[in-house]
Amino acid sequence: MPLMRKVRFSYSFCYVKQIGIVALWMLAGCGLMLLAGCASMALPTPDPSVAVTLPTATPLLPTPRAGAALAPRPSDTPSPTPTASATPTRTPTPSPTPTRTPTASPTPTPGPIARTLGFSDALITQLDSESYLLGEAQITTQQGERFVAAIFLPPPQAAGALGIKLPRLAVYHMQSAQRAELLFEDEGNDEQIDFAGYGATWDEAIGWADITADGLMELPIRAANGGPCFACTRLYVLQLLPRTATGNQWQIRELTGAYPFLNLVQNPIIPKLLSDYDGDGKVEVEAVDGGFEFAFGLERAQSPRLYHYLIWDGKAYRDASKNSPSYFDGQITRAQAAVQASFGQPLASSDVIGKALAVLLAYDISGRRDQGWAAFQQLSDPANWPGEAQPGLMAWFVQIRTYLGGQFERGEPFAPWSPLSPPPLGDPLPTPDASVPVTATESTESTTVP
Repeated sequence: MPLMRKVRFSYSFCYVKQIGIVALWMLAGCGLMLLAGCASMALPTPDPSVAVTLPTATPLLPTPRAGAALAPRPSDTPSPTPTASATPTRTPTPSPTPTRTPTASPTPTPGPIARTLGFSDALITQLDSESYLLGEAQITTQQGERFVAAIFLPPPQAAGALGIKLPRLAVYHMQSAQRAELLFEDEGNDEQIDFAGYGATWDEAIGWADITADGLMELPIRAANGGPCFACTRLYVLQLLPRTATGNQWQIRELTGAYPFLNLVQNPIIPKLLSDYDGDGKVEVEAVDGGFEFAFGLERAQSPRLYHYLIWDGKAYRDASKNSPSYFDGQITRAQAAVQASFGQPLASSDVIGKALAVLLAYDISGRRDQGWAAFQQLSDPANWPGEAQPGLMAWFVQIRTYLGGQFERGEPFAPWSPLSPPPLGDPLPTPDASVPVTATESTESTTVP
């Protein structure tokens, strides 16, 4: 027991001693800090021999528990990488757009045609740019308003040049001193355009005139596309229709059916010339029948070329051939004479065939079908020729005669066969009685028709 007390005492003493030493060091440190605050001198370096090492077996008091969880130390928490703030982009202030001072558009200098006519439009501007010239002009005034029909001629061109320029025709309504309305423009396919006169040739054009005696103005035009076909040269008549007839504006219409050109494909009655055949003061139109051009394999020059007679009916020119038999008598007489001149000698050419066909068709067109068939039988009888100058010519003539005979018997209109499928060669028709008299109509001369 005394030993335990001795040990405890020694332990206590040593513990107290150590506490005392520590307290002395703390007091010394505080003093030095005070001195450092008062004097600008360095602290003395402590003597390491004074330090006391606590015994290893000295128990340590447990670390008191905190009432709340402590936050981690700043050194333990990674600092977030600062996010760079976007530098605000400065919206540029728009610079004011300078206002352009309007520049006056230069007025195009009128070309020769525009200066001559006193007005211009797209067509005239184009023609002036292509060096066209004003050829002829016809002017009329209706209801106080002025109308101009002009033919424009192309410049000289080298033969065979590409893109050849052709004459042009236009009709304008003058609406003011410098403004005009285009009423009519031709198709631009003809090599020659003229203001037409009477007959096949003329010294003076008719120009604007009331040729139909209906109070309206007409303008006859002749146009040719340069080809040799029946329709390649034609005549058409333009009529000026006033506002009272059309409602609100002036118009141009064509009276013969020859414009546009494609009309003649459907109805190949081709207007050719003007005449006053019956002397009534109204102009008639003579038109060639193009339905037998190259008929039955004939060449164009040998094809029957017959003229029809067109009269004004108040609305258009219509075919009045059936009511005008005397108009055809001259054509019949000339064709008959040509065929009869070949009798008694070998059949020389297909020209005889064409003339015989002309006799038949002229009678038929003028309303004398039976009389025409009788005349054709006489003219086409193989007995009229002792032979043929060309092999097969007689058989060809007989084949045509047989084909038309079938149409006559069936009451069908006379028409050529299709060039793609000619009929088979047949026997000739019986020769008609030679005692059938020739009528007075067949021997009467009439007005010559070109």
